[in-house]
Amino acid sequence: MQNGLNYFPHTSSLARVEAIQQELEQLKKALAHQVGGTKGRTKLKGLWKGIEVTEEDMEEAKKAIFKDAFTFI
Repeated sequence: MQNGLNYFPHTSSLARVEAIQQELEQLKKALAHQVGGTKGRTKLKGLWKGIEVTEEDMEEAKKAIFKDAFTFI
């Protein structure tokens, strides 16, 4: 089996190709961003407008999130 250096005898050419590939990826992302535009962020205030969160809701959420947090003790 050949080592990597013998397999790619022109490492400078390979490095140039990789640099071009990276630049193409960046250009592709930039173009996709321009064509697709940016999606506006959904603001939580608008998303949850009219919803009231009670202390009971908060306690239930804490229990759901941390139910297994201390089982290793």
